[in-house]
Amino acid sequence: MMNAKDAIMQIRALFEDMPMVDAPAPAPAPIEEVPVTFAEYSLIDGTKVMISELAIGGQVTLEDGSPAPMGEHQLADGTKIVLDEAAKILSIETPEAEAKEAEEVPAELGNKIDEKMADEIAKLVAENEGLKTQVAQLEAKVKNGFSQVAELIEALTKTPNAEPIAQPKQTFGSNVTTKEMKYERIEKFRNALLNK
Repeated sequence: MMNAKDAIMQIRALFEDMPMVDAPAPAPAPIEEVPVTFAEYSLIDGTKVMISELAIGGQVTLEDGSPAPMGEHQLADGTKIVLDEAAKILSIETPEAEAKEAEEVPAELGNKIDEKMADEIAKLVAENEGLKTQVAQLEAKVKNGFSQVAELIEALTKTPNAEPIAQPKQTFGSNVTTKEMKYERIEKFRNALLNK
């Protein structure tokens, strides 16, 4: 049977190589609002417009800052945009030639991208397996530690207490009598009877 100090030392040794828990991460910095920047485009008729983003929802204004009129407009490169009454882009149609060029990706580039993705996935899978192993080891240590704590508590409950508290040697009250006081009274009584 182990004593309390040995059990505590074993539990401490069990957890010594565990990683330290870091302090909580600082709160993320507040996100700064990025001002909307407008890019200048030309319509097919030569009119200059400012577009916040050439995507659905982008804001379109005329060169003087007023909202562009509602309807369909064609940019100088052939792109057609449809605006709502708030001068926001509802739809975009790009010229056929650009759409075909954008869709064509060289086969070699596609294969390189696939290889890089496969390598990254393999690395992530290996890292995940390593982390699972570490978690399993930590769980085993924690379970072992708890079982040792339970054994220690059980051992402490079975350990007898020290000797009972001894009676005080001196009395602090007039009503308290000890054996010696009783003996002295009996002796006085006996002597009194004998002297008569």
